[in-house]
Amino acid sequence: EEHIRLLRRMMERDRNHPCIILWSVGNEEWGIEWEESGTRIAASMREYCHRFDPTRPMTVASSSGPSVLIPADVAGYNYILQHPVEQHRKDYPQRRALGSEETTGCGTRGIYFDAHDRGHMVAHNRRPNGPDSLLNCIGRGWKFYDERPYLAGLFYWTGFDYRGEPNPMKFPATGSQFGLLDYCGFPKDEAYYLKSWWTDEPVLHILPHWNLHGHEGDSIDVWVYSNCDEVELVVNGKNLGRKPMEKNGYLAWKTVYRPGAVKAVGYKNGRKMLAEKVETTGVATCVSVAADRTVIRADKRDVAVIRAELQDRKKRFVPTACDELTITVAGPVRILGVGNGDPAYQAAERPMDASARTFQVKAFNGLAQILLQSTGEAGEAVLTVGAEHIPAASFVLKVQE
Repeated sequence: EEHIRLLRRMMERDRNHPCIILWSVGNEEWGIEWEESGTRIAASMREYCHRFDPTRPMTVASSSGPSVLIPADVAGYNYILQHPVEQHRKDYPQRRALGSEETTGCGTRGIYFDAHDRGHMVAHNRRPNGPDSLLNCIGRGWKFYDERPYLAGLFYWTGFDYRGEPNPMKFPATGSQFGLLDYCGFPKDEAYYLKSWWTDEPVLHILPHWNLHGHEGDSIDVWVYSNCDEVELVVNGKNLGRKPMEKNGYLAWKTVYRPGAVKAVGYKNGRKMLAEKVETTGVATCVSVAADRTVIRADKRDVAVIRAELQDRKKRFVPTACDELTITVAGPVRILGVGNGDPAYQAAERPMDASARTFQVKAFNGLAQILLQSTGEAGEAVLTVGAEHIPAASFVLKVQE
């Protein structure tokens, strides 16, 4: 009775939201996925779902066991590597299904050489050996579902990195690194793979960055995520050729790392569409501060999300800068918290004293984040961000009634 009450409460709370497309009643229920009891339980849950909301189907997310999927209106497959999806299509030709969980890959933003002792791993998934051998794991799932019209689509695990489950890493990592975005919402490289194929906006993204100090002379794979028809790559003035882009694909070239620049040129219908360049930068000498909004409400709730970006003297983003930043605020706001997206960051992320006017955060691979919350009064708030060898930059935030 308790579990039926919880199900009913969830559905009655949310059933008037038009964004709800179906109801999920379970996820990776290992103890019953392979048992007859799993089929009976899923069938009962289906009938309760239909009673509480007859307008939408229900689903169950299975990690590999078939029993819970038999009664489901929509079968939920967690990871195609664990499910014989094509065989299920033959056995249950009328079955509706989706990818209830699929891997994005895994990695740390801006890291291109494993540093497990620091809790960091390569930023995009390159696993040429082992049981899950594939260079571009995120593409495997998307291609599979996109090529099969009888499958509705997929959900990726995960959108954001999150604290508390340092999988697949161990301490000093403190959180999961499967996100398309780090825990501050800064995009990792793989976010641009999906942007290429999920949007109409022209995309041309090069990885890795070109600040690979200590790897001079090493063989490097340069990848490009793009939705252009063709991409041409030039490394330190040497043209490495033009390659066609297959649907839902990516491109790669081998080269040798030397400081300098990598330039990609994208073509559409044979004509140059856009160009992108990454360069070896100098050290960080200034900080750029921007916010998701310039005005917040004086209600003690509204929050502005501030992005601090470290740049060199030519105003170029420095993707390896990890300077300690000092934050100071004046006016009717408080420092709600800070972050940098580092999955092994262990310093305090919010002041012990809610009225603190100054705080510190260490940038991670060129970026840091500050959350400012209104304190209830109207007026003008000023944020300054700087470091020991970096002049402070200011940002003005208006707080209105």
